[in-house]
Amino acid sequence: MKISISYLLLGVLFTVVIAKSCIQEHFTTDPKDQPEYSVDTLNFDTVFTTIGSATLFFKVYNRHNDFIRIRKIKLAGLRSSHFRINIDGIPAEEFNNIDIRPKDSIYVFCELKINPSDPLEISPFIIQDSIVFETHGVETSVLLFGRGQNANYFPVKSNKGQLSYIDLQGQTLRWSDPKPYIVYGIVYIDNGILEINAGTKVHFFGGITKAKDAEGNTFFYNDGRLIIGKNASIKILGTKDNRVILQGVRLESQFKDVPGQWSGLFIDKESGNNIVSNAEIRNNLIGISLDSLSECEVRNCIFSGNSYFGINAYSSTLTATNCLFYNQGQSSVSLQGGGNYIFNYCTLANFSNEEVSCFVSNNFCVDPPFCTEIRRNHLNAEFVNCIFTGNSSDEFYMRKDVDQTIMFDLKLDHCLLRINDLIKPNQYPFFMQDYCKTCYLRQSLDSLFEDISKSDFRPDSLSFLEKKGRPINMVSMDLNGNLRDLVNPDLGCYEYQY
Repeated sequence: MKISISYLLLGVLFTVVIAKSCIQEHFTTDPKDQPEYSVDTLNFDTVFTTIGSATLFFKVYNRHNDFIRIRKIKLAGLRSSHFRINIDGIPAEEFNNIDIRPKDSIYVFCELKINPSDPLEISPFIIQDSIVFETHGVETSVLLFGRGQNANYFPVKSNKGQLSYIDLQGQTLRWSDPKPYIVYGIVYIDNGILEINAGTKVHFFGGITKAKDAEGNTFFYNDGRLIIGKNASIKILGTKDNRVILQGVRLESQFKDVPGQWSGLFIDKESGNNIVSNAEIRNNLIGISLDSLSECEVRNCIFSGNSYFGINAYSSTLTATNCLFYNQGQSSVSLQGGGNYIFNYCTLANFSNEEVSCFVSNNFCVDPPFCTEIRRNHLNAEFVNCIFTGNSSDEFYMRKDVDQTIMFDLKLDHCLLRINDLIKPNQYPFFMQDYCKTCYLRQSLDSLFEDISKSDFRPDSLSFLEKKGRPINMVSMDLNGNLRDLVNPDLGCYEYQY
């Protein structure tokens, strides 16, 4: 009798547990109870064939008080789709019976892969699909939208992580195709001219790459680099309406401000006749790097989002006109080891770090921080109608070698500077008298630019920059192609438009 009572009690307890469990996991079957989505469209920005895109995601919510069972989740295009999805880390084209707890949610991850066999005549092409959800006999969906392009791969896609030497044999290699160019690996151009015409987009497949030296030791470097050799030159010939763009391959919005996506444009020793006109150079390590005795003219260019410098020049010759530098990892411009430099109407807005916007010196420390070896060369640098500002109290700094026989010829003419420590007694107390001609010292950031937070560095309507410059022969327009005031132009790369 006792055993029977014990079994009876256990049975009752088991029934209560089962009943309680069923209550906790009650599923709604009302067709009105549908899942909700964090987006109605998942947008993929331009991606390149065979490279794919970043993975995006959205959330599926159960806003109800009961469990909800999604009978089917599938890609409408199934196997023929350019898109791939996964739920809870499991990839598939179709999923069945996905349960979501009350007031809970799940993640759906999606990526876009472009088919390289698509014919070139339909590029650029728009790719659409949808993820269909069937719940209680009702179908709802999230639209997937992407834009893909075919591209010119240079020298070949297999050059990723490799060094390629291109001998132009005295010829000119022209890039003018409306399809973008994607540069793989480190490409060294020599014995000729690389000409990049207006409107051309050049993208570099960069990032951290692992390699081994001759002794078998592993080392890492940043891939995606274009080097112009001693006997070569580059001519980037954009226009104000069709700039040449140099940037990484990731064009999704989340990569817009990510630095270090490629290595940079390097101009090797003694390379001459280089021109970079009306270009935007974005998101690399160093925008343009100039080695000793090289020459380059840069005009109407924008440098942004670089890990270190917009321009890094060592004992070289450079002229820069109507250029904008912002959002660098370190200095906007670094001029070391001497050289010959002219900057006209340039805006160096260093608001992304605490480094100086411009650094100049007539020496170079080969082995920092020890500096047991220092190289010295004459410096001749002139800045006219330029702006040096940013977060730091000193946005212009210089290092003059103790050897007085090494020339340090620096001139700042009608420039705005944010400086503080530089002119203290233990630094260069006679800086204003020795190096400046009509310089404006200004710590305040008010009444300068249209909107610093939006990287809009045009003068605002009451800007201090207006009519503070002096005319420069042969420079009659600003970065946007607007006419300069012929008598009292504004400082920086933009002229205020009334």
